[in-house]
Amino acid sequence: MTKIPLAISWSGGKDSSMMLHHLVNDSQYEIVELHTAISSETERVSMHGVSQDLIRAQADSIGLPIHFISIAPDSTNANYEKALNEYYSNLKAKGINHIGFGDIFLEDLKAYRDQMLSNNGLTGVYPLWKKKTSDLANYFFDQSFQTLICASKQSLFPESICGKVYSKEMLESFSPEVDPCGENGEFHSYAFDGPIFKKPISIDVNEIKTHTYEHKLASGEEVKTAFEFADLTLTKPVAV
Repeated sequence: MTKIPLAISWSGGKDSSMMLHHLVNDSQYEIVELHTAISSETERVSMHGVSQDLIRAQADSIGLPIHFISIAPDSTNANYEKALNEYYSNLKAKGINHIGFGDIFLEDLKAYRDQMLSNNGLTGVYPLWKKKTSDLANYFFDQSFQTLICASKQSLFPESICGKVYSKEMLESFSPEVDPCGENGEFHSYAFDGPIFKKPISIDVNEIKTHTYEHKLASGEEVKTAFEFADLTLTKPVAV
């Protein structure tokens, strides 16, 4: 049977890792490459705060090529969509018509992705879609994946989880309003070990930084939201 070539939308977190693990073990697909959207201003993954070097280290350990989609700063989605459409066009030219995503239950995000894909004659593949997030979290632990919290919404966690390893104990400390997989944006993570990696990625947590975002609600009320970010770097080899 001829396998379907598939590109992977890769954020570097636990959901991307579980999604890739599912697809690697699905005999109908051949994983061709990973791609990650990076801010041209910071050279980091937006809302994750993870550097390009860390994403490249993951791709090297997985054993797949990585394509970085550089997104120019913009208050709208225009630059994001322009860059993504260019990448999708290149995929089509190479005969790649399917893209894997790690989305779980956000209907509006999936609809947005599917519209973008449809505009380019592509099809989305969502192996985690509508799975129970508590089951996915347990699957993550059972498969011996490891991930570190790289960003978290400050107000949701009485004790900071940023810079710490995601664990069953951490999960048990979450309030009911926090999704076990952080699907509503409660937290983001950086995966550094597990069955998709040929070797673990050694990282250092240097400091925890706080950034406050301002946005308007539909009512016109201005709201400020504080996020913590872990400044992560690859561990440097010890000189001998």
